[in-house]
Amino acid sequence: MKLIEAIFRRNRQLAIMGLFFLGLAICLGLYATINTVEVLGINSMIKPIKFALSTWVYAWTMAYLLFYVNNQNRVKWYSILAIIVMSFEIGVITIQAFRGKLSHFNQTEILGGILYALMGVMIVWLTTATFIISIRFILQKTYSINKNFALSIKIGLLFFVIFSFFGGYMSVINSHNVGGKIGEAGLPLLNWSTLFGDLRVAHFFGIHSLQIIPLLGYFTSKRINNEKNATAIIWIGSIVYFAFICFAITQALKGIPFI
Repeated sequence: MKLIEAIFRRNRQLAIMGLFFLGLAICLGLYATINTVEVLGINSMIKPIKFALSTWVYAWTMAYLLFYVNNQNRVKWYSILAIIVMSFEIGVITIQAFRGKLSHFNQTEILGGILYALMGVMIVWLTTATFIISIRFILQKTYSINKNFALSIKIGLLFFVIFSFFGGYMSVINSHNVGGKIGEAGLPLLNWSTLFGDLRVAHFFGIHSLQIIPLLGYFTSKRINNEKNATAIIWIGSIVYFAFICFAITQALKGIPFI
């Protein structure tokens, strides 16, 4: 409860945005139990539910972490941009789900293709803005938090930006599968392919560096008194995590399913 209070106190804009998308995910989850529309052989509500939940986590994480950026006026404008972009993306994904149409990689209708292109442009815009505000945080001369916690946030933000842009590669090849078409057998809910290489695996773990690495830094800085040891743990953990994501990319590019 204290964490939620802190999130709303630090950045009310992103906190409310996250709460909205959490509510949307719950509503869509309830509707999914009676929904009969399918896209690529699965309940059409699965995709907007996943994206709404992911956006909720992203919004609340950013609300908490960007509090440590010294220039809060920049954070305010970044928050407004995030609300605009993510509302548009989730809106398109949800509307297309109700229509029983693809929101991504749509080449079967003009409207779907236009909406997909617009989503791509807006996500690049937001990701670029994230990169800029991350650099501002990295180049700060002073921090209001522990040195190692700050380090973990820097690494988490950079990993997040890198693997957000990696999503653009899937747009270039117009698929997230390697070795087979999309729409075949996949894992429950996540729907990662169990037959072919799936680039969404690396993308998923990559963007959630935003939570994993700062959490590592937070607990390490709290529990390890020796500053050098804490720094080493954060760097080793980050390198291992990055290597794991690279392994997932390599595996997918070879056409091998994650599971």
